[in-house]
Amino acid sequence: MNLHPAHHPLLVGCIDSEELLRRCARQAPAVCDVLEVRLDLTGSCGGAWLELCAAIEQQNKPVLLTIRSRREGGEWRGREAQRLALYLRALRVVSMLDVELAATGTVSMLVQAAKSEDIVLIGSFHNFRKTPPLPRLLAVAQRGRQLKVDVVKIATRVNTSAELAILMALPALVKGPLSVMGMGPLGGLSRVAMAGAGSHMVYGSLAKATAPGQPPCHELAKELTRWGLRN
Repeated sequence: MNLHPAHHPLLVGCIDSEELLRRCARQAPAVCDVLEVRLDLTGSCGGAWLELCAAIEQQNKPVLLTIRSRREGGEWRGREAQRLALYLRALRVVSMLDVELAATGTVSMLVQAAKSEDIVLIGSFHNFRKTPPLPRLLAVAQRGRQLKVDVVKIATRVNTSAELAILMALPALVKGPLSVMGMGPLGGLSRVAMAGAGSHMVYGSLAKATAPGQPPCHELAKELTRWGLRN
């Protein structure tokens, strides 16, 4: 999968409920390049979740499957082995997977499996309180490269302009595909700027925000187009 089509970032729309997942399976929104299915929020949809993901993929809309742990802001309450099993089931259906870098064992188990199926594996890091110092975030990115994920995703709360400057500096300092975004009142407005700085993916909401300050996809699309970051 091309992570940076025509040198523009991918716009990712977040599916956060069973109702929205079923609606997108019938007709995927054109505004998004990728649809993230937050399985920790949608639930299994009566066991139909994989079929619904396949229906989206059949519309030539790549699915990013995320089962976010509670430790990093999600609602997954099961065991890690169960979560890994769900990811493995999805390998032949979806185009992308997102797993927290802190879940080292799960990431390691998925790296080779994802590569064998030509699946993009995202290793993510979240901090909902603040933006850590630059050396800490560079270490996070380096850890992702060591684990051999395809994309490193860093999402942190932005409380000050100094913290925003840290995030803005990352794309130029990190080698390889990187998705970086701010959260909170200051962070939400920074997402287009991050895309301009080199972030490979921009996340927006399709219904309610799945992260603090997450803008709606249609607003992000307009701003990305306005700044020449989207056709």
